[in-house]
Amino acid sequence: MRKFSPLVLTVALVVSAWAATKEFITGRSDNSSSVTVTGYSDHSGWLGITITPANDRISPRSQVTFVRQGSWSQTFPLGTSFSGAKYEVALWETKVARNQCTTKDCKWCRANGYHMDGLRSYAAGTVAP
Repeated sequence: MRKFSPLVLTVALVVSAWAATKEFITGRSDNSSSVTVTGYSDHSGWLGITITPANDRISPRSQVTFVRQGSWSQTFPLGTSFSGAKYEVALWETKVARNQCTTKDCKWCRANGYHMDGLRSYAAGTVAP
């Protein structure tokens, strides 16, 4: 009988678990002031976006919204021109409020009042010029 390393077995389990779901998200930016995310969720969750501006004078900013099971599309208005900024979008299992957080010195809870947990899908891109 052939023996497999623990790493190979772990990768195989992760790939098979990923293949068992239809969940996905994709992001696109058609202009410098919004990002639209489309996706499919096996069950409800939280969709978050972080925008990192091209210049260092503006701080990164994050937004989060609840999404239901099934197919959906969500447009995140950026409020101002973020031409060339990088964005990251993620579908999360739960939103943990600061008063329920068990992570010692959680920087996300300290800065935002919450943190996200249970990453389910991820995409990244660049805001259009």
